[in-house]
Amino acid sequence: MKLACHEMETSCLIIGGGPAGYGAARAVAREGCPAILVERHGFLGGMGTAAGLSCYLNHRANQVDLSASVYREFVQMQEKLNGHYYDALAQADFFDPEIVKHTMESALLNSPVTLLYHLLLSSVTQGKDGWVASFVGKGAITRIRARFIIDATGDGDACALAGAEMTHGRRMDGKTQPMSMVVQLGGFRPAVWKAAGHRLVGGRYATEGDSLSAEIARARASGKWTVPRENIAMFWSLPTDPTRVVINGTRITGLNSCNPVETSQAEIEGRRQAREILSLFQSSVPGFEKSFLLQTGPQIGVRESRRITGRATLTESAVRARVIPESSVMLCAYPIDVHDPDGHGTQFESTRDGHVYGIPWECQLPVALENIAAAGRCISATHEAAGSFRVMPTCMGLGEAAGTAAALAYRKGKRLHDITGSEIRSRMDAARAAIGAPKLERLFPFEKRSEAVSAALFSVS
Repeated sequence: MKLACHEMETSCLIIGGGPAGYGAARAVAREGCPAILVERHGFLGGMGTAAGLSCYLNHRANQVDLSASVYREFVQMQEKLNGHYYDALAQADFFDPEIVKHTMESALLNSPVTLLYHLLLSSVTQGKDGWVASFVGKGAITRIRARFIIDATGDGDACALAGAEMTHGRRMDGKTQPMSMVVQLGGFRPAVWKAAGHRLVGGRYATEGDSLSAEIARARASGKWTVPRENIAMFWSLPTDPTRVVINGTRITGLNSCNPVETSQAEIEGRRQAREILSLFQSSVPGFEKSFLLQTGPQIGVRESRRITGRATLTESAVRARVIPESSVMLCAYPIDVHDPDGHGTQFESTRDGHVYGIPWECQLPVALENIAAAGRCISATHEAAGSFRVMPTCMGLGEAAGTAAALAYRKGKRLHDITGSEIRSRMDAARAAIGAPKLERLFPFEKRSEAVSAALFSVS
């Protein structure tokens, strides 16, 4: 059977419908730029829905919410449907994945953005007037011509296929942070949890981080725990039903999410580890005595894989030094948080309140390619720096920055790399102001630095 071929054309092609892709799509829609968003699943949300990770770490700086306007609107949409709560101790927003699917999709309907689902990217080539991306789907090949491409795939798939220079994992050996299978348990009894002396956020929701170390040590000693973790990273109740609890506690090391054989192994191992999670909680955590396995993530959760080599590279030195370059398009306050690629531990660098750094626009632009930008965790950064900005609110903001840049380039007839970080930030700050949020430039100083100083803190191409 010969596959049918669908030919399409647009100004901006967004590949990947996770937080970064959604942020880009909302931005181009806001600015009136025609776009197509292609997603390999049948819904939007990325790790927040496809992996079931309903915790969005949204750290503040001096009590200031640094998130961009698209993320703030996203939170408001969940609140209207009673699908959100915020825990100030964890500095995290919690959502219901099913509501996230609905609200993201609804926000893009009747906009200049066309949604295409169940398409897998197969090639990216340069055409006469821009880029041509091909996708394989059920019974058809879809070929899309676009002036601009925003790679929001997480793994940098579009940039890699376009010929961009890429890195993978940490510098010394290419190993990545481990993958995790998100586990959801039902049958939790919040009243029993509270009676045991534990807190409930808003009197309803159980949340706990970096916990159960002693319980895991006992389970390991008795042969009931083989997961390469010394504690549970976090667990939390779902907003719509506090008896359903999501757990981030599995760890799958040494496998590559860009390799289909190894990703399959990771999915299988993640589900095996989920049974140990269930057993641990049933035997050791108050309120979980009668719990049951409700769901594992529809796909494995991925923290790290490929990243572009950009016109600038965010380094751990810049993160630690709290540098906010003049070309920054997004601010982040989350600390460096690197799960050991080899062992049981986690490098979590605690920071004082007020820790904030900037991510330059040049980190989203691949070296030697035009009119293609990365958004989300695949931007140009070192392994350690990526352990900080990979959180979903920041990734959504990076998507918003890329979408804003594409819309500006579309309107002005320019190339993507001719748009400056300050132009992008100005439009994003205007969008923040429109929803009543303070402009970031009024709160934090953006620094003009000499080339020598910038090169010492960033790798600049």
